[in-house]
Amino acid sequence: MSEQFDLIVDVRSKIEFLFGHLPNAVCIPVNHLPDDLASRADVSRNSRILLYCASGARSAAAAAQLKAAGFTNVVDGGGMASAKRYVED
Repeated sequence: MSEQFDLIVDVRSKIEFLFGHLPNAVCIPVNHLPDDLASRADVSRNSRILLYCASGARSAAAAAQLKAAGFTNVVDGGGMASAKRYVED
């Protein structure tokens, strides 16, 4: 089932991102969150954000970081294979 997100974030490394990613995703490695999101004009603390990585470990860490920073609509999609369900019809 597809859901609407304001931002889809791949929290893997830029090299991993280059080898494949979900449609419309941006690459913001987990060690750059939440500062990179806070500096984006198109993202607010209420934006609906989908996070994913390779296995789910980094996306879980990223989700915890964003929630601690006050982001309220964060979805941890887990690994890329699992996160596909959120973006495919």
